Amino acid sequence: MLGRSNPIKEQAYNEKITKAADSFWSAFQMTENGKVKSTLMLYSFCLCWVYIAVYGALFFFLLDPLNALTAGLPVFAVNLVEALVPTVIGAAICGLTWFLSKTEKRLLPASYLWLFLLMLACLITLLIYSKDEREIQVMILQVFGMFVLPPLVVGGGSSIFLYYRYWKNKPPVAPAAELKKRQ
Repeated sequence: MLGRSNPIKEQAYNEKITKAADSFWSAFQMTENGKVKSTLMLYSFCLCWVYIAVYGALFFFLLDPLNALTAGLPVFAVNLVEALVPTVIGAAICGLTWFLSKTEKRLLPASYLWLFLLMLACLITLLIYSKDEREIQVMILQVFGMFVLPPLVVGGGSSIFLYYRYWKNKPPVAPAAELKKRQ
């Protein structure tokens, strides 16, 4: 009897979690007329995978040339250059989606939010799987700090800044009653 939880409370908790998960995943399902319930969630989720590919390609192709260029510098400077150059270029490329979407300006920050959630899930999973290996955990944190955190901070920060500036300067929407009067 010691250490066991109340099965009624456990069942209620499981039902609550299942209901929350079902309501989240239902946003990706189709409506009766064949349209997606939340196009923002679907588009931003797909776009975050494009961002992963862009950042991954930039880091893959730029690390060797940057390492050759910074051969005589201290390790901190080399790491800083190798982290920031692909990050800034990637944020500029990914930021172009801001100008492609004329109506849905939330797409860019939502994509970076998905990117943050995916990377957080990866980090937690890797740390759990390497729970007894202290050296591996340190290496995982170093890699995430150098190759994952800068794109999230620079790209996510710039997307939030762009969206805030857009939201602040957006003209007010006329109430529906005024729109009907104009017609």
